[in-house]
Amino acid sequence: MSERDVIFPRDDAADVRSFYLQENFRALLDATARPGELALLSISDDEAFSCAARAGLLPQTVCVLDVVLDAGTTVRVAGAQSDDATRELGERTHALARPLEEAAFCVVPLALAGEDAATAVRAVRSGTLASPHLGATCVVECTVLMGTDASGVRIGSRTESTKHVRWTLVGPGIDGTCELECDRDDVLAARNARVDEFPLGVDLVLVDGAGHIACVPRSTRLTRMGISGEEVRSWAM
Repeated sequence: MSERDVIFPRDDAADVRSFYLQENFRALLDATARPGELALLSISDDEAFSCAARAGLLPQTVCVLDVVLDAGTTVRVAGAQSDDATRELGERTHALARPLEEAAFCVVPLALAGEDAATAVRAVRSGTLASPHLGATCVVECTVLMGTDASGVRIGSRTESTKHVRWTLVGPGIDGTCELECDRDDVLAARNARVDEFPLGVDLVLVDGAGHIACVPRSTRLTRMGISGEEVRSWAM
């Protein structure tokens, strides 16, 4: 070994965080490539739980935001606690706070529902024909999120007696059609009502408290099939 060689000790915490981010990036990438299919997040970062508690969000939502937010992006949490929650995410990810109409990423928490949630989705930016990539991504918290994974196995969760809506998805990345069940009819209906013309539009990332995520890109066509009210279940097969 040369006298000029410098040996740095391994940082176990940094290693854990690196693997955690890689796993969740892969899950998000898979969900984006196959709209409507469910993928599963890894939640190995304990700090995600404390950040989520302070921001009034699900830890699983913080895990998604860890992947997509950095100093070069902008964010806004919609709802009554918008400023405090957005500031908390900024301290963790270094993302810049912006008004809802300007932010690249909008977070719709469980606490924001009904017309308030729909109003938030209607307000976010859709990009321009010259810069369609400026359309916002909404990360939406769900109580009910059910569908199939990449192998065709039905997975998902529902922990409360919450009515949910079945949707059929058609578009790039989908072999024919696929079905997704979700309790965020407020958000999905508002997204449809925007009638943005591709390539303009809003991308959705749906996330539940069990770590399931599903993506609905702007290129996907959503059709509302009806309301389901089955007995309460929670499963991940």
